[in-house]
Amino acid sequence: MEAKASKSVRFNSDTDLKFSKLSEKLGRSKQELFGQMVDYFYKSKKDPGDLNDELLKKELGQGINRIIAFIKTQEKEALTPLMVEQRELQRSLAGFREQFEALFSFDEQHYVHGYYLKTQQERQKENKTLLEKQEELEEQQENMAAMLENLLAETRSYQKVQKAQREEKNVLKGRFRALLETYIQQREALNALTQGRAVKDLQEHIRSQVDQL
Repeated sequence: MEAKASKSVRFNSDTDLKFSKLSEKLGRSKQELFGQMVDYFYKSKKDPGDLNDELLKKELGQGINRIIAFIKTQEKEALTPLMVEQRELQRSLAGFREQFEALFSFDEQHYVHGYYLKTQQERQKENKTLLEKQEELEEQQENMAAMLENLLAETRSYQKVQKAQREEKNVLKGRFRALLETYIQQREALNALTQGRAVKDLQEHIRSQVDQL
């Protein structure tokens, strides 16, 4: 039940407007709110006219909150991934150590034994076999190249012979054609003269020229 007011306080309209809004916001009557305000400042020994104290606390609180948020952000973005990478690196190093121990082993004289040495020896044998096969293949290729060179030389020589034979054949054709033309012309002339002995001499001459081709 709201207490009955026995005293009154006067203030201007601007203050009354602020007081009314504050009362509505907090859901309390002006009388109740005013009493609580007086109790607060009475017990806290604070000066309501000094705003620096509250602003300073507010700024300090906001600054602390920003620092905490920054630390959490750094922890999330930098520290946590770094810790994850560190754990991954540790696992990788442990795996590498196990692989190294599986590949290499040393005796008291510091000689290397184990899988690595065995694989290296096998690889050397494989490399030697591959080298021998490569040398054999190179030799076969050289022999094949020599055979091809000889075949090309024989082909060129054959082509030259063929060319010479074609040229000689063409010459023979030309000479034979000339003899034939001469025979035809002289035979026609002798037919006009009807000299049997001259025709016989012409035939013998043509046979002799053909034999010399």
